[in-house]
Order: sequence, then structure tokens, then C-alpha cells
Amino acid sequence: MSEELKIEVGEPIPNTFDYSLTPTELDKKLSEAMTKVRTGQAVPTNEYAMLGYALDYIDFVRNNMNITLDFGEENLADYCKTLEALQKSFAQNPPPADFFNNVLKSATGFFGIMVIKNLGGNWAQSNLGMTVIHNGTTAFVMNRVGRFLQGGEDDPGTFYNHLKEN
Repeated sequence: MSEELKIEVGEPIPNTFDYSLTPTELDKKLSEAMTKVRTGQAVPTNEYAMLGYALDYIDFVRNNMNITLDFGEENLADYCKTLEALQKSFAQNPPPADFFNNVLKSATGFFGIMVIKNLGGNWAQSNLGMTVIHNGTTAFVMNRVGRFLQGGEDDPGTFYNHLKEN
């Protein structure tokens, strides 16, 4: 007997950051927002976490692959190259679960913000993790990135272009 998977998606989280800013400018804005959180002037949202993860991914690939990314659509091919390199590396030498999960979260944050910035949309919480709502479509970006990093063939670049068509 098979059970039907119940997927629950919350309301879209209003974007509080201007994603047209550079990663350096966004990092500054996130630092300012987190100062307000620490002093009780604001409440953090999952958007803050996803932006933090995305900025971590930019640092990770710059420091480990010598690739400079920003959230512009012109960086999609370079982003996909970083995922391909990670996929090959993980296949040859599986990383510890915590390292894999950190890479997954940061690569997902980056990809989600790239979608939101260039195609439009918002983050939303689901029982499967963070997702992006784009033009009424629930895009489970974490699942897509995770499957690819684990050896899947359908890369996030193809997924991005599918979303762009809709």
C-alpha cells in the first residue's frame, strides 16, 4: 500500500531585499538586518537565511574554485559548472553529511535568489524545505539542486530555463 505524499506550501514570503544589488551590497544589507534582529528591532525570516546561504556559496566557489558569481542570469552557466564540479567530486569522494548539507543549502540559496532576481518570485516555506514561488509555480529548488549533486542528470540550468518559459 502506498501513501500519497502530502506537500504543504506556505504563503510567499515578501522580499525584503533588493536583489538588483551586488552581493557585496546585499551582504551589507543582511548584516544590518541581522543587527536589528540581535537588538530586538526585527524578526528574522527564512529569506534572511536563504540570502546568507547564497552569499556563503559565492564565497565558497570564489575560494575553492576561483569562480566569481553574482545573481545575474549571465552567471547561470558558471553556476552550473560549479555544481558539475561538485557532483563529480562528491561521486569520487562522498563528503560527510554535514558538509553536503551545507553545500546543498548554500547552492540552493544562490539558485533561488537567481530565480527570484531574474524571473521574479518569492521564497516560501514547505514541509519539504524552502521553495520559490514563481508565476504561481512552486519550484522546489532544493530538491532539484540536491538530486543533481547526488548524480542526477537534470541540472538546475535546465530547470531555470523551464521556469523562464513559464
